[in-house]
Amino acid sequence: MRTSTKPGRSREWILWPVAAGAAWLLSMIWVATQIGPDGVAVGLPLSALVTLPVVGAFRWLDRWEPERPRRLASAFAWGASFAAFCSIWSQEGLQTLVDTTVGSDFGAWFRPLVITPVTEEVLKGLFLVWLLMYRRRQITGLLDGIVYGGIIGAGFSFTENVLYLGRTITTFAASDTSDVKAIAALGASFILRVVMVPFFHPFMVAVFGLGIAAAAGRRGRGVRVGLPLVGLFAAIVLHGVWDWAGLAGSDPFMIYKIYGAVMVPLFLTILVVALVLRNREGKMIAAALPRLARDGHIAPEDVARLANLGERRRWRRDVRRRSGRAAARATGRYQAEASALGIRTARAQTTGDSEGLDEQAQATAAARAGSE
Repeated sequence: MRTSTKPGRSREWILWPVAAGAAWLLSMIWVATQIGPDGVAVGLPLSALVTLPVVGAFRWLDRWEPERPRRLASAFAWGASFAAFCSIWSQEGLQTLVDTTVGSDFGAWFRPLVITPVTEEVLKGLFLVWLLMYRRRQITGLLDGIVYGGIIGAGFSFTENVLYLGRTITTFAASDTSDVKAIAALGASFILRVVMVPFFHPFMVAVFGLGIAAAAGRRGRGVRVGLPLVGLFAAIVLHGVWDWAGLAGSDPFMIYKIYGAVMVPLFLTILVVALVLRNREGKMIAAALPRLARDGHIAPEDVARLANLGERRRWRRDVRRRSGRAAARATGRYQAEASALGIRTARAQTTGDSEGLDEQAQATAAARAGSE
C-alpha cells in the first residue's frame, strides 16, 4: 500500500505548484490589463513587503504546534492563485449576468454587496473545507483554524494588493505630483491598503477557519456542517458591511468610520482570542509532556526542552550547527508532532475524546526516529 501511494503523492506535489503558478500568472496578466506592466512591476514588490509581516504574525501564533511548512505554503498559494483567479472571473461573469438581466444600476450595488463577498469568501474557504474533509487530523484546535485562515487570506490579499497598490502609484505618477489633492489621495490609498486592509482578508478567512476548526473536533454530522456554515456566513456578512461602507452615500469617510467602529473592535477581539488560545495551547502541551515521557513517546530529557519555546529554538540551532539544516528541520518536525500529541493527550484526559490519538502517536514516533 505504501509504495502505491507515494507515486500519487509525488505527482500531486508536482502538479499542484505548477497549477497554482499558472493560475497566479493568469491573475497577474489580468491585473496587467487593468494597470499596465509598469503597475505590476511597482505593485508586486510593494504587496510583498506589506504581506510579509502579516504572514509572520500568523507564523508566530503557530509556534507551539507549527503546521507543516509545505501545507502552510499551499494555503498561501491557494489564496494567491486559485481563489484570486476564480474570484476575478466569477465576479466578472456574474456582474455581466446581473447587468444584462436586472440593469447596470442595480448591478453596481449588487456586486460589492453580494457577489464579491460571497464569491471571495467561498473560494478562499475551499482550502479549509478540504482540510476538514481530508486532513482533519492536522486540525488540533481552534488556533489552527485561525492560522490556516489567516495564511489563506494573506495570499489572497497579496495578489489583490498588486492591483490596488500598482494602480495607486501609477495614477499618482501620471498626475501632477505637486498637487495637494493628488498627494492626499496617495496618502489615503496607502493608509487604506498598507495599514487597514492587510489584515482584512486574513481576518475574514480566520472567522470561517474558527468554524472549520470547531467542526473538526465534533462528531455529529449536523454540527460539522452547521459550524462551518455559521463561520462562512459571518465572514460574508462582515465583508459585505465593509464593501457597503465604501459605497454608502456621499460620505468619503464612511469606510474609515466603519473600520473604526466595527472592524477594529472585531480585529482586537480575534487577536485576544488567538493570544488566549496560543497561551492555553502552550500550557496544555507543557502539562502533557511528563505523561508522554512516561508512556515512551518522547525521551525524558526532552520534556524540559519541549516545554519552552526558547529551549526549542536553541535545540534546533544546536542540531543545525552539528548536523546541518535537514537535521534541524527533522528536529523541528519532531517538536511539532510531539506538541500535537500533547494537545490530543490533554484533550483525551479532559473530554474523553481520543480520536486521532493513536495516529498522532505514530506520527510522533516516526518524527522522533527521523530526528535521531
